[in-house]
Amino acid sequence: MALQATTELERLGTFTSELRLSSIPQDVVRLAKLAILNIISGILVSDHPRLNPGRAALLRYAQSQGAAPRSTIVGTAQRTSPELAALVTSGSAMMAHGDDWSWPARTHLSAVVFPAALAMAEAQGREGADLIAAFIAGSEVAIRVGAAIKPVTDRKIPFTSPVHGLATAASAANLMRMDPARAALALSIASDMGTGLLAQAPRQHVVLRTPLGGSLGLYAAGLAAEGIEGRLDVLSAFCEIYGRYDPSALLDGLGDRFIFGECGFLPKVFHFSTGIYPTIHGLQVHRRTATYPTADIVGIECLSSPALRQVYGAAPDLSREMTHFSLKLAIALALTGSGFLYEDVATLPHPAPEVRRLSALVELTAHPDLHEQVNLSAAAERTVSRLRLRDGSLISIDSVPYPAVTHYERDEGRVKALFMRRLGLRWGDSRAQAIIEAVEALDQAMGLEKLVHALSPPTV
Repeated sequence: MALQATTELERLGTFTSELRLSSIPQDVVRLAKLAILNIISGILVSDHPRLNPGRAALLRYAQSQGAAPRSTIVGTAQRTSPELAALVTSGSAMMAHGDDWSWPARTHLSAVVFPAALAMAEAQGREGADLIAAFIAGSEVAIRVGAAIKPVTDRKIPFTSPVHGLATAASAANLMRMDPARAALALSIASDMGTGLLAQAPRQHVVLRTPLGGSLGLYAAGLAAEGIEGRLDVLSAFCEIYGRYDPSALLDGLGDRFIFGECGFLPKVFHFSTGIYPTIHGLQVHRRTATYPTADIVGIECLSSPALRQVYGAAPDLSREMTHFSLKLAIALALTGSGFLYEDVATLPHPAPEVRRLSALVELTAHPDLHEQVNLSAAAERTVSRLRLRDGSLISIDSVPYPAVTHYERDEGRVKALFMRRLGLRWGDSRAQAIIEAVEALDQAMGLEKLVHALSPPTV
């Protein structure tokens, strides 16, 4: 794909406008299918009452607008505008904490890109191949912009959602078949909407962050399509709000090399963000060869970076308090060797007495080697868990990297197993299998009817 040397937003606009499934490597397409399948399970289990306190409010808001029924709200039989469908579906994806994580984008990416792409694809009457291409377009833009922002220690804003609007604007522009100039304007307008800053509202960051990112990019594309203009030289200023801007990370190989295919995604299997996954993974690996009973553990200390202690420590934000509880419970479950069911971390209190006892022992403290690590990054995941036993001995357990999904053949099994574990218990194995089949056949589907039908409640 030939890209002219103009501003960064114009380069991204050309990429976004011209991307089609035929120009995407097959291994990237297959990886996108796994990401779509994974986020669908997170969306469809979001009606769990303990996990999703905001979904009903978003549904009420969408219903009150009386919008033309062009797109389906996933998990329901309701139809509304693509912007409102993306708003509610994105909120469901994040609220149930069944979404994924992309390190280069530093955000829960599929939770916004898939709902926005599906809503716009349905409204535009596109085919399955178009949905996959738009999903990859949005993901690639977000990952490249995220990679272009280099964390610096003097930025105190948690960096998890600034790229959401850009990602969904890219998906929408692709599906609306905008020309490169209009697509660039859509990205410019999205950068001006400030999704990253709006996300920090106290006690409401989950309710606001992902739904806004899922819908604002569609509004930006719609405004650009109607002739609203924006500056095309604003990307560096946008990125520098959050860190040092490196345009080479944004432009290197754009149109030929897909970073999404290289970095993949981390499927979230616990009810908290991915920064603590290596801690849990390390404890699980250790537990397989441990020779002491859990009853001998009398103290648990988790040494982590200031970033993790900020995110997971008790704070005025209700969702962070819930996340802190979830972290302690997950550590206890890892130490007892318990398998993680999706609802394990939503049960208050956990029914197993030994899990409750160990959870109460967990303390988060500062890791001495990570005192400068205040931005979320791969380095912030380094932790050491120290177990104090009844005989006075101390066992130190290093974190173990939690592997991203990057290869279809290698990772297909664990993504589908997680999908069946989540959705099979809620909707039944046959319906879960029907969704898997619909996603696998997307690139050959003439329309989206089969997928949309499979994502409707079984009782409808």
